[in-house]
Amino acid sequence: MSYKIQTKYKVASAYTTYKDKLLSYSSDVKTSSMPGCDSFTVQQINIPKDNFPKLCSTVIKFLNNLKENSDTYRDEGCKYLYYWLYVEKLKKNTPISNTLTLYKELNNIFNKNNEGLNNLDNYINEMNQNTFDKIVKLTELYEKFNQFISETRETSREKKCTSDCFNLYTSYVNECRNGDDTDFCYELINFRNQYNAYIQTQLFCKGEEYILPPVQNFDVIGIIIIPIILILVTPFILSLLYKFTPIGTWLPQQIGISKNIVDNINEGENHLFNNYDMDTKISKKPNYIIAYNS
Repeated sequence: MSYKIQTKYKVASAYTTYKDKLLSYSSDVKTSSMPGCDSFTVQQINIPKDNFPKLCSTVIKFLNNLKENSDTYRDEGCKYLYYWLYVEKLKKNTPISNTLTLYKELNNIFNKNNEGLNNLDNYINEMNQNTFDKIVKLTELYEKFNQFISETRETSREKKCTSDCFNLYTSYVNECRNGDDTDFCYELINFRNQYNAYIQTQLFCKGEEYILPPVQNFDVIGIIIIPIILILVTPFILSLLYKFTPIGTWLPQQIGISKNIVDNINEGENHLFNNYDMDTKISKKPNYIIAYNS
């Protein structure tokens, strides 16, 4: 089992949880309009006016669900909701900034008319266009991977070792290397580990051409794990060395010897300083010239 790095984009790999919840709310034909949604509209959003009330009600129900759950669930749900609005409902035909405006207007209705109590404000306000852009890219990458898994599990299909993920992943790796978003790079590492494991252990595809290349030219996971292991293991190793090897008796002796040397040096220095003080005092005494009668 490969180590998974925790990132702020981890919702991309868990998106199905929130997608299914939103689907259940939006497909409910008996759904009633939520307070504040009947006359809701946003000028910058290019969808039929009649679609706004249902969109609003679906989102408010979803936000209510988030409010009743854990911090992690809230954080991931708020991030996925943006993806759902931008990709699923607006089909990427609306600028990211306008989608964010729609999102915040819906949250205002949730707070003012549906006892939202500003519980989700922190999760929503901390996001920006860069965060949204990365969430969209990573979620689409995982979606393509899940589609690939579904296709390869169909018994009627012939064995397939390549997918649409390859080129998409490669383009994101280049973006990672040229940028400064560490979490984005780490999430690509998580994706690569999951994808390559499926290719090699489930599809049994052999050959370097079928696996995704590394995100970086060095082992990032190793760099993270090795110092942690060293910190945890070092006290244990030292205790064993102290108990079961000569170092247990040798070390205190060396410490004692070193201490004696230091003490002797200090004593010698003190002695020198004392002699110096005495000489100084003697030198400072007045010299008397005695005259003798010749």
